[in-house]
Amino acid sequence: MTAVHAYEEITTCRIIQRVNRFAVRVRDQSGAEHLAHLTNSGRLHDLIFPGNACLCVPRVSAKTTMRLIAAASGQDMVLIDPAEQSRAFVRTAAMSLIPWLDGWSLDRSEVTVGDSRIDFGIKSGDDGGFLELKSAAMLLSGFEGSFPDCPTTRGRKHLGVMRRLAARNRCVILFVVTHPGARLFRPNTQGDPVFCKDLAVAADDGLEVRAVKICIDGVGRIRLENPDLPCVIR
Repeated sequence: MTAVHAYEEITTCRIIQRVNRFAVRVRDQSGAEHLAHLTNSGRLHDLIFPGNACLCVPRVSAKTTMRLIAAASGQDMVLIDPAEQSRAFVRTAAMSLIPWLDGWSLDRSEVTVGDSRIDFGIKSGDDGGFLELKSAAMLLSGFEGSFPDCPTTRGRKHLGVMRRLAARNRCVILFVVTHPGARLFRPNTQGDPVFCKDLAVAADDGLEVRAVKICIDGVGRIRLENPDLPCVIR
């Protein structure tokens, strides 16, 4: 395990209710209530529910005072903030901790391809490619990190773009698995069977399917646990 980041200011709270797709009402340990911003648009029914513990960091905006970055699953915390997952991955890549990126580096972020944006461009000498991240915070069968937990039109669109790009470039779809209990990654056919079918087809056409395991503890320390988690896509 390799430390990636540690929050200097973090607050343990309890969830009161999910107000909408991007807001959750929480109560801190003093009893004060806050409206927390949630950046993960998944349903997260197994993590975001009344009474569950969560970790929040300060956020100053007109509507919210906190950002919810992790939620409890049993005795563990699960990192659910996609932006922090992305930052953690960028740090691990910069530290040369990702073996399948050996000789490659992250080049650009938010790369426009047609009417889509891919998370990163990657390069190795004169060779270029693309890398798209997906947040895999859910756990199936007690040991399978998974994505998605609901239909994902955006995810299907990204797969189509990456499949076309893979004909001439190195293209990687990376699932950031964040549940401490995960021992492998498997796509969730119940969440979106079309996405799962498209993923297998794209893999046959040259798209690399990768997973890393990045976890957070109860005091806000983020660590890389596995830079090359096994993937089972069929």
